[in-house]
Amino acid sequence: MGIRSVLLTGALLALLLPAGAAAQDDELRLFVRRNFGYSGGSQIQGSFRMEAEGPADLASVTFKVDDQVVGADSEAPFRVDFDTDDYGLGWHDLTAQGETASGRALVSAARRFEFVSAAAGWETAWRIMAPLLGVLLVVMLLVVGTSLLQLRRGRRHPAPLGARRNYGLFGGTICPKCGRPFALHLWGLNLLVGKLDRCDHCGRWSVVRALPLEQLRAAEAAERRAAQPAGEHPAESAEEQLRRQLDDSRFTDNQ
Repeated sequence: MGIRSVLLTGALLALLLPAGAAAQDDELRLFVRRNFGYSGGSQIQGSFRMEAEGPADLASVTFKVDDQVVGADSEAPFRVDFDTDDYGLGWHDLTAQGETASGRALVSAARRFEFVSAAAGWETAWRIMAPLLGVLLVVMLLVVGTSLLQLRRGRRHPAPLGARRNYGLFGGTICPKCGRPFALHLWGLNLLVGKLDRCDHCGRWSVVRALPLEQLRAAEAAERRAAQPAGEHPAESAEEQLRRQLDDSRFTDNQ
């Protein structure tokens, strides 16, 4: 008996599912999409579009707001635009009535919306946006406040000439005032043309951009050369020392 019940249930589902799918294909479905304006749940205001989808042989669709015809379309995609300001404020039923090529009439389920004024729409939108704008404003004030505090303190942290820097997450740049490389700071102000930041060495502010690490290392090397007393040669690398020793040994053998 258990196996027969399972087989009977499967047979019934096989019969019912295609019928359900066919019934869905025969329905006329209405969609309401926003062109421009306010849309919050069932409340709408502004320019909107009604679109209808139905069976493959759908030939024409007439769109209505309550009992008033908004427009008709005889070519797919079936759609028409409307403006809520053309109708009274309050609740309205939006429907679509279609006709197939064989003459069969179809009616969509009604979509119910409340048409509100522009002022009411903006007021609701502002209530949603105000907390987000408040958070953004607080972040901007923190960044600006930190920058102004650093400017007021005017503290400098100059590194020794030629010292190797760690430029961190934000990279580094070269100060246009003193010509020394420094790491960009978190509290620097991001502008369209660059970043307003303060040099650790001279303490002056400039609009700068992050530079490649190779260029920063070259600036460090230039500092080391400039810091050496006149007449002294810069420190040799291990490779340079080996090359000089080989040259000296060849000179000695020739003697």
